[in-house]
Amino acid sequence: MNPFRVVALSAALSLSAAALPALAKSGAEWQALTSQASLSLEQAIEKAAQTVPGKPVEAELDRDGHGQQGAGLHYEVKLLTPANEEVDVHVNATNGEAALYKNKGKAKNKDVKRVGEAKVSLIQAIAAATAHTAGKAVEADLDSDWGKTSYSVKVLQADGQVMKIKLDALTGQVTGSKKD
Repeated sequence: MNPFRVVALSAALSLSAAALPALAKSGAEWQALTSQASLSLEQAIEKAAQTVPGKPVEAELDRDGHGQQGAGLHYEVKLLTPANEEVDVHVNATNGEAALYKNKGKAKNKDVKRVGEAKVSLIQAIAAATAHTAGKAVEADLDSDWGKTSYSVKVLQADGQVMKIKLDALTGQVTGSKKD
């Protein structure tokens, strides 16, 4: 094969892959998922923390097989254990059964630092986000915004629009919101 064609094909594939959102869900996809879930994101986080002791730092409603028909609907909750290990717990979104999915081992230093800095829990951040923007929380995580520890919560509104709410992890105050 012509080396120029190989380089051109490789560049085209890189550009097309870069243009795709990384597993981003539309409002309609979130509505379809939440309509099938019996548990809220907050309930799933509580179940995960009861199953594996630790501080929840991330949670999202998802489907095994990324949307394949017949796949199981679950919440994936990431926790930092007291031993500073990062674990993923899957919580069945219809019956609430929770189980350790994967122990990823020692957590990254930045994640340990963020958990130590956060004075507001993930559940409290979700409550503040949904008080600010009415709807169902579908995804939440502990993050950093311009070097300041923060939470990001995606809220599905009744009209199908998804809003991304940023909150200060020290105070729980909303620092920004925008359409996702």
